[in-house]
Amino acid sequence: MNVVNKSNIELFPEQALAALTRLEALLTNSPLKAEVDEALRLVPGKRAIFRGRLNDRDVVFRLPLDASNRDGAAKEWDEIARARHYMSASPYRVVEPLHFDPDTGLSIIEYIPGPTLMRQIRKVTPAEGVALQDRAAQWLHAYCVPSFKTRKSRGRWLEKAAQACEKQTHKPLRAPEAEILRLMTRLDDMLAETDSRAAIGHGDFHLGNLMTWDDSFIGIDTGGSGRLPIYKDMARAMTHAVRRGVLPSGQRRFGVDATWVDSFARAFALSGAETTLSLPYFLCFETLFRVEHPQMDDKRIALALDMEESLLADLRNIV
Repeated sequence: MNVVNKSNIELFPEQALAALTRLEALLTNSPLKAEVDEALRLVPGKRAIFRGRLNDRDVVFRLPLDASNRDGAAKEWDEIARARHYMSASPYRVVEPLHFDPDTGLSIIEYIPGPTLMRQIRKVTPAEGVALQDRAAQWLHAYCVPSFKTRKSRGRWLEKAAQACEKQTHKPLRAPEAEILRLMTRLDDMLAETDSRAAIGHGDFHLGNLMTWDDSFIGIDTGGSGRLPIYKDMARAMTHAVRRGVLPSGQRRFGVDATWVDSFARAFALSGAETTLSLPYFLCFETLFRVEHPQMDDKRIALALDMEESLLADLRNIV
């Protein structure tokens, strides 16, 4: 068995081995016909993810390692089961849930052998990358549409963004982020009496959490979200991509890929106010809330700065 095959697993081999030992003990003491083949991912002290087999089917084992993650596992399981009721067939679906143990929080889901959308976009032509981003927007719409509701926009988003902004350690990003926060404050005032759409969304939607396989776009790691403004998942995906140098169209709007903004606008039939106010507001939030790690390399800081300067240029035209 190859346990040490990923970075965190290499960095924390004792934790990986302890998680493996625990998982194998759970499976041995259960009636399940299951085996573990390899470790896929370790979040130290929080969760471990393994690949294996259940009744000779390729599966993924997700094992929480602390009380908080164990308590959250039931919520995540309920969410994937909810979504599976209407997203079980091509082209847009979620992984199939196979088994859940409420006592330990262990969940078993189908294994998807295909690449993440992030990996696939990096390998194709720019035009093909734009098309894949468009399909990602359609996947998110399919996920959200059964739970759409309209409500007021106000929330703690501005407060959370301000708190995160104070944690920025990279000097080149401090000034643009302070200006983004100032303009986000003005957007917050403009949106005070505006209705917005909310839905049960993915919660951590980005190209690394969408897989492609057998003509399907398959969502993974769902279940981390309650009902949120629909624009938050869009903003999370778009900022996550450009921070990693993924900009297939080569054109920006509000710091992110302009064609992907158009894709989300089409998929969700966004109004003019949603496209020019609500979505930029959450692009500000995601830009400020996801603070770069103190040891982030210069290339990633440069990518973040490019995004922030483009975001500011377009914000100044609307506020």
